[in-house]
Amino acid sequence: MAHGERIILIGSGGHAGSVADSILQSRQYEIAGYIEREDIGEKGSLGIPVLGTDSDLEAVFAAGIHTAFVTIGYMGNGHVRERIYDRLKQIGYRIPAVIDPSAILADGARIGEGTFVGKRAVVNSNAQVGRMCIVNTGAIVEHDNEIGEFSHIAVGSVLCGGVKVGKRAFIGANAAVIQGVRIGDGAIVGAGATVRHDIKSGQVYYGK
Repeated sequence: MAHGERIILIGSGGHAGSVADSILQSRQYEIAGYIEREDIGEKGSLGIPVLGTDSDLEAVFAAGIHTAFVTIGYMGNGHVRERIYDRLKQIGYRIPAVIDPSAILADGARIGEGTFVGKRAVVNSNAQVGRMCIVNTGAIVEHDNEIGEFSHIAVGSVLCGGVKVGKRAFIGANAAVIQGVRIGDGAIVGAGATVRHDIKSGQVYYGK
């Protein structure tokens, strides 16, 4: 168990387990427990206790836990994570980035608050990842990429050099985005797609 600052995790599903494991491996924080939307019982992922529901966030903060992390995944768009983020900030929570110890971050790479960088992910030189993003297991964000806030770069996807991804976008598992391509706000790139041209905001692209 980590002996650092206490942190609560918002959501206890599958993605929460990945984030919790990264926190436990890094030993940077002590996980106090999960907060869920509704009462789900006493234990969540990895046997970590459930402290309460969304209605308890203010009480948990008043009790002295001032650091939180959103462990809910993309959920079809980035708006759910954004709403939770806004509420946590309004209460006063600090929301750090969580970087798995096996991830590789180049000198000069910048990671925004509340962003998760998963196992064996790579964020290369001069890449900028905005706040509240997910760079999931084995994803590669190459040099000079710009990833907009609340976006999700899924498992095993590869973003070549100079790619720009807008806000609340989703790049599916094992997708490949060729260098210099622009992905618009809220766009979705399907799993396994190869993107050779710009994708407009809100567009869904499966590579066909």
